Amino acid sequence: MPLGYGPGSGRWNPFGIPVIYACSHSALNFLELLSIKGPVVSLTAWSLVEFELAEDPPFLGVEDLPLDWSLRPHPKITQTIGAFWTKQQEHVALKVPSCRIPLINYPQEHNLLVNPLHPDFSNKIKFIQETNVSFSINPL
Repeated sequence: MPLGYGPGSGRWNPFGIPVIYACSHSALNFLELLSIKGPVVSLTAWSLVEFELAEDPPFLGVEDLPLDWSLRPHPKITQTIGAFWTKQQEHVALKVPSCRIPLINYPQEHNLLVNPLHPDFSNKIKFIQETNVSFSINPL
């Protein structure tokens, strides 16, 4: 399965605790990647992986998060929340709100955290397809 993760940290995971970051729709994937990486995304070849989950993951809503959860740089508490979730190993995936778009306006959009070290990972995640993606950033 071509799902991967880097060795670094992110909003929802501290260094050393791997998490795969995904989104509910491919457009949100691209928005997230471009807003975090900036124009350097055009210098790298990317893959978009489509997969299905065997069960609907729980949702960690804005009301469950600290007020500063969406700030950039991200607060350490979001990494603590993510580390706790991965260590529990109760669910292979967790829905979280996007920092890029307001959930109140787009309730169907969300980010998805996937725990690649979950013991049921290979049973709960079904690979559908992989598509090569490249960005063309036109300067203004």
